Amino acid sequence: MWKRTLASVVLASSLFACSDRVIAVPAPTSITAPAPGGMTVTGTATLEVSPDCADITMTIDVDGARPGLATTGAQAKQQAIVDALKKLGIEAADIKLSTLTMNPVYEWVKDRNVFKGYHAAITITATTKQFDKIGPIMEAGSESGATSMSTGFRRSDLSELKKKVRTMALTAAKDKAMQTATALDIRLGRVMNVAENAGGMMWSAAYFPQVANMLESNTGSRTVADALGGALQPLTLDVTIVYELARQT
Repeated sequence: MWKRTLASVVLASSLFACSDRVIAVPAPTSITAPAPGGMTVTGTATLEVSPDCADITMTIDVDGARPGLATTGAQAKQQAIVDALKKLGIEAADIKLSTLTMNPVYEWVKDRNVFKGYHAAITITATTKQFDKIGPIMEAGSESGATSMSTGFRRSDLSELKKKVRTMALTAAKDKAMQTATALDIRLGRVMNVAENAGGMMWSAAYFPQVANMLESNTGSRTVADALGGALQPLTLDVTIVYELARQT
């Protein structure tokens, strides 16, 4: 009995010695250099923008018994307006057809809707950079059969002005960073992040707001043409740049 027990102990010890064992070896301790700091600067730029062109929208309405008659009548009035605008010096490229709609017309007679025909409406837009022609353009439209008219003022080179403001804001932010680095005797590293925040309605709207202005006479500081189109609108952009500070050697 004692011999069998001793043999079992020896066998178990041998199996344990041959089994797979994982020995964890601690990683060598390393000392890492501290991460460099950063600098965040903001540059702001603003341009006061005034409109340089006007869009005059005119609508022509014609009723007809059939769609063809209503359309033909509207097109005849449209051609009359186009001819009148060309006499004022408006180029054909600056006269555009905006919309053409056709709708049936009903009239309520004796407790029921009675079909009366069709109503055609054509909307055209004339563009000019000469604000003193706005009055004559609207007069020509009225005499040629326009039933409603409206104006909108915008800046034709707005995309280029946005690029200019962005360049100004980036330059301002860069100059501020260089000035701060020089004053603190530190060196700037790579750019880590750039973000911008647009301000003013002109970044998202092509047209200037319709503002009721006091129109001064030609003897005043401004002419009537100068006052059209609403007040000056700010085109503002904030640019934020994050620099990594270079490691000091």
